[in-house]
Amino acid sequence: MRATKLIIVAAMLGVPAASAGAQNRTDPYAHNAIERGQFSEAEASLRAQLLVEPAKPELLLNLAAIYARTNRLEQAEALYARVMAGEDVSLLLRPDYALGAHAIAQRGLRKLDVQRTAGR
Repeated sequence: MRATKLIIVAAMLGVPAASAGAQNRTDPYAHNAIERGQFSEAEASLRAQLLVEPAKPELLLNLAAIYARTNRLEQAEALYARVMAGEDVSLLLRPDYALGAHAIAQRGLRKLDVQRTAGR
């Protein structure tokens, strides 16, 4: 695995997120918009960033989580699959807690299964 990075998909997957002060000022992963529930703004930001960095797991995971939250389960699943097909990088979810991108994607996929079951 390469160096640990900061990602804020944690809250959507049931892991307490890092404080806003720990975030990059430019907010490349749309953490602030996600935290405020501004999913349209966050989605637009993440999609624009994915044009520049199409395989970046931090972007893919956050966009997948937004899709899951907005009941676009197939799109979320496709993004989680893209993460699983890529390198399993270590991502810092909080200052004291890191997890691999694949493990986060697997957790997201399990949550999609629960959503699908609940929706039946």
